Amino acid sequence: MTKTVFMKNLKEALEDRDFKGNEVHEILDDYAMMIDEAVAGGETEIVFIEKLGSPKSIARAIYKETKPRSSSDNRLIAISPFIAIIIFFYSGFAHNAWHPAWMAFLIIPVIAIAIEVRHPLEKITALSPFIALVGFMILGTYYQLWHPMWALFLIIPAFGFFQSRSAILRLAGLYTLLSMAAFIAYTIIYDPTHFYAFFLLVPIPVFGILSGQLTIMADFSSLQSRVLLIISSLLLLLFTAVYLYLGLTHELWHPTWLIFLLLPLLALLYSQFILKETIEFVAYTPFIAVLIFVIWGHFGNAYHYSWLVFLMIPMTAILFSKEKVVEVESRKTED
Repeated sequence: MTKTVFMKNLKEALEDRDFKGNEVHEILDDYAMMIDEAVAGGETEIVFIEKLGSPKSIARAIYKETKPRSSSDNRLIAISPFIAIIIFFYSGFAHNAWHPAWMAFLIIPVIAIAIEVRHPLEKITALSPFIALVGFMILGTYYQLWHPMWALFLIIPAFGFFQSRSAILRLAGLYTLLSMAAFIAYTIIYDPTHFYAFFLLVPIPVFGILSGQLTIMADFSSLQSRVLLIISSLLLLLFTAVYLYLGLTHELWHPTWLIFLLLPLLALLYSQFILKETIEFVAYTPFIAVLIFVIWGHFGNAYHYSWLVFLMIPMTAILFSKEKVVEVESRKTED
């Protein structure tokens, strides 16, 4: 990434974090000076910029450093595991609802995201997998609407589109939400076996492949990024095809939906190792915990104790989380 591209992306990332104009200019000046000094000292511009990390990681770290959360927020995050345990055990023992009461443990990452992520649209996007999962599980478990409610997961790419600055991609997000709603309504009201209703959803992965906004933000100047983008989009199509085949032909709507949890895991890995963003291990644990819990609980008839895997989320946060702060040198004013 060149200095020009880096500064442009950093400016957008800071503005997305609601930094004011003077704050943005000051931070940009500091980073421009750091890059110039590094190049003057013999470092390669692209290599040094790569060491700095992605603009999004930098903006996130500066935001955490300059606008820390309050002690009351910290206390709420700390007690969230206990709230989840109380809800889970009450539902399990009082109503024999171990499944789907296990979703109470999603309170832990949901509260953390709601507090940590300040930008409204970014917050909704981060929460969208949990919103979709809760709606899907409740409607599937109690009303047997696994199909077509699996389409609720389309709110994830929809809000991903909305985060773009491009008006075309925002329209793509609106189309995704409207087509999802139309598909669900048509399938429930008329006939779930009318496969031509699926054509409503075909443009969504096409938008993703063409724009790079489906699951990851890709740099189209890089051949590697383009290849990875195409692979990730094809994986989504493959997972969807496998899920629909198993659901429509063998009624295996649950727990085969777990295959979709591989997508956010792959997106996190891409962000961490390809885009060089700072991703703490705790970010992976909600998806890993759900995978283990549902597989163990469903096939081992062990929902009443497989819930223990959700404790890995707070345990991982306590043991391994490290607040990585990007320190920006204050610009020296000349006398």
